Amino acid sequence: MRFCPIGNDIPQLLRLIAQKNWEKAVSLVGHPFGEICGYVCPREQHCQGGCVLSRRNNAIAIGDIERYAFSLYKYKAERQSDAAVGCKVAVIGGGVAGLTFAVKMYEQGADIVLYEQNELLSTLKLIPEFRLPRSAIESVEQAVDGKFPIVKQRVDAQKLCFLAETCDAVFVSTGTTVEYGLGIDGEELSTPYSVFLSRQADAICKGGRIAVIGGGNTAMDCARLAKRFGADVTVYYRRAREDMPAFDAEVSDAEKEGVKFCFNVTPVKLQQTNDLELVLAKTISQGRGKLIVGDETFSVSCDETVSAIGAHFDNSIMEMAEKTDMLHPTNNIFMGGDAAGGKTVAQAVADGMKTAKNIIDKLRHGR
Repeated sequence: MRFCPIGNDIPQLLRLIAQKNWEKAVSLVGHPFGEICGYVCPREQHCQGGCVLSRRNNAIAIGDIERYAFSLYKYKAERQSDAAVGCKVAVIGGGVAGLTFAVKMYEQGADIVLYEQNELLSTLKLIPEFRLPRSAIESVEQAVDGKFPIVKQRVDAQKLCFLAETCDAVFVSTGTTVEYGLGIDGEELSTPYSVFLSRQADAICKGGRIAVIGGGNTAMDCARLAKRFGADVTVYYRRAREDMPAFDAEVSDAEKEGVKFCFNVTPVKLQQTNDLELVLAKTISQGRGKLIVGDETFSVSCDETVSAIGAHFDNSIMEMAEKTDMLHPTNNIFMGGDAAGGKTVAQAVADGMKTAKNIIDKLRHGR
């Protein structure tokens, strides 16, 4: 289906599920993230957006059906052929793209070593459990457990070049690990979204006033999580509602849960007075284009300000390697997931599967 980045055969999947053939349905999907995709993918743009019934606003809930199948039958990573036997592969990053690639190469007999400086699927683990149950993540971890070595290490430029010289393929999928700062006076008084989402529930400001800066899914996660623990939450976004990068369903759910929104404003200062004072300026925007920050400002008092304006890929490794020319003329380094510009779990899975398929096809044809 053209709307699914992975290219799942949705009609055949639905037929197998209708027959209650859970094992074949999971096998047809072909990767361990089916349940997770069912929870966090933007269905309206992906699978359900391609459903012929969507024209009648009655699209089949494909995401719900897929995650149901995966909850009944767990994906098993098992050797399927010897196509990649003798192929030495390094995977840098234990996120969705990296694990997908590692699993698909393992299934074809490759010798895998995965490098992850933190823990597997650390970004997914920041998503609150009301949106992504931990059991779905644990299923993926169980699927890869013991299949290949996982080295807890940050790969620097020198290590990357060593792997490029000694491995047949290196897959870089380190994710967006560097959070953007607010870029204002007093930004050190704000709480990074990763810190906020990783807290224990009893450390969230119950009954307090929380300001969330940002308009993406992460900002919605922070706002909805705080609301669940009794906070008075307002999301401040620099553009209009229709320009928010968050999925429509996430914004609608936040509104239904009592999260307040203030649009066309941007923070200009954060200072500690009797309370934490957030100073905002009015903005004028035209879609996702140029943003004009006006002179008019106003202040709001809050107990905590959460910075959730996104993160970017740490490309220092690749830049260092390119500057020293150590990578030239290697052609065995591949990139996927956030490192390749992917924005969703399905896109990350697709990167891992397609890269593995391309490598396997070359091996089978002796190239």
